[in-house]
Amino acid sequence: MIPTGEQLRNEGQHIVEVNDSVEANAGAVIRAVLDRFIESGEPFSADEIRDALGGNDAVERAMFKRPNLLPAIIGGASRKGLIEPIGIVKPTRPSRHANRNLIWRATNRQEVAA
Repeated sequence: MIPTGEQLRNEGQHIVEVNDSVEANAGAVIRAVLDRFIESGEPFSADEIRDALGGNDAVERAMFKRPNLLPAIIGGASRKGLIEPIGIVKPTRPSRHANRNLIWRATNRQEVAA
């Protein structure tokens, strides 16, 4: 059976998440910041997570080397039902080429997962 695009995306995100020990376990640091956004209950985007991570050289290096690290972690939280998209925002970083960023919010399921 040929995998669907969604299955391939999920597999790729899983591989990125599993291999997050590169660069001082940057994935754990990103997840901690994401958890704070989830716990706040306020809507957020990937850019806001990036801003909150600012100044952490190891994480910034990891995200530069592995640009899918943050999206994979956000995607994993979405697949687990912890967050859901509620809108779209235009990112400010030139490297995004004005592509869309989703705005996320915590779901009620995050209380169950805690």
